[in-house]
Amino acid sequence: MKLFDVYPLFNIAPVKAEGSWLWDDKGEKYLDLYGGHAVISIGHSHPKYVQALSDQLSKIAFYSNSIRNPIQEMLAEKLGALSGYPDYQLFLCNSGAEANENALKVASFLTGRKKIVAFKKAFHGRTSGAVAVTDNPKIVSPFNADHQVVFVPLNDEEAFLDAHDSNVAAVIIEGIQGVGGIQLPEDSFLRFLENECLKNNSL
Repeated sequence: MKLFDVYPLFNIAPVKAEGSWLWDDKGEKYLDLYGGHAVISIGHSHPKYVQALSDQLSKIAFYSNSIRNPIQEMLAEKLGALSGYPDYQLFLCNSGAEANENALKVASFLTGRKKIVAFKKAFHGRTSGAVAVTDNPKIVSPFNADHQVVFVPLNDEEAFLDAHDSNVAAVIIEGIQGVGGIQLPEDSFLRFLENECLKNNSL
């Protein structure tokens, strides 16, 4: 069996990493500006990170969310304090795609609606709902294609108003579009979206 062909691969096999540097199996050193889809943006092999993982692995590597986990509770409390949202609830998951998927689901539960407004050139992940709100026909299968999603151009208030009706559960937007090229939503557009969502009771 061979590995599933997901991405075109660079012919680099990393064997060691420290801080912002990566070494391959031939001893070549690289400055790592990638960060593995930004999941390791703290840098590689930070001593406190390695120590915390080692300590935890020596105790217990995994258990279900069906029991209390004091470490998760401490994290929730700390994130609440740091973000200024202590009264919010923290839902921990494995990826941005999962976070988006669950946010869309919660919006649909809360509003009782199905329709989502997303933006052209958006990328939100590779799980089913996240793919449906991603503007890339190459990764949308027939299974994902039947979600009620309308794509509008970024920063286009008129197009948004045409799409945003009483059937909209949520509006999903990236702070910076990356996969579609570096596209920035204007501050005034973000404020406009917030006001329109509040008027419509969409999230």
